Amino acid sequence: MTPESPVTEKRSADLAWQLFVELRKELVESQKLRSQIIGFKITFVSTGIGVIVTRLGDLSPTLFVVPAFAAIFFDFLVVSYSFSIKRLGFYCHHHLEPILRSGFNVPESTPLWQEFLEQPRTRQIFSIIGNVGLSLIAVAAGGIGVLQSSSVLLKVPLLSLLIALLLVVIWAYLVPTRFRDPTAIETDGK
Repeated sequence: MTPESPVTEKRSADLAWQLFVELRKELVESQKLRSQIIGFKITFVSTGIGVIVTRLGDLSPTLFVVPAFAAIFFDFLVVSYSFSIKRLGFYCHHHLEPILRSGFNVPESTPLWQEFLEQPRTRQIFSIIGNVGLSLIAVAAGGIGVLQSSSVLLKVPLLSLLIALLLVVIWAYLVPTRFRDPTAIETDGK
């Protein structure tokens, strides 16, 4: 492979920069949508629980499963947007940042944005704790409501489904999808 000419390398860097800017806009939009879903989850789940608590004499406690399931399904949407955000960041870091670094002569000692974000010191888990915590509260309320139900036929399937979905959500948050480094040599058993 022959090295690129300085003009070609600069054009590649300019194109990579334009793509990087557009992908950052998409990433920011995904972050906004994820934040809106989280806000709607908090509003819906807390309002649902509040309405059921205030009308407990008129309504069945089994209805507590509605906000519990809603919290879990909102979490699936949040995880989906988080995956989209990570996918964009992975692409920028592994495909665009190397072109930008060489095309604009950025020193190796200066981390580019996605490279900086991958450092352990820039990570936090408080949003995950908050989202899963709200879901745990909703599932606990739903589980208590189901246990107060007189129908044995409802108890086991509803509790099983709630717990199974909650475990899947926790797994989705705690075991994020890892993208492969495109520079790594893949072996597929050959």
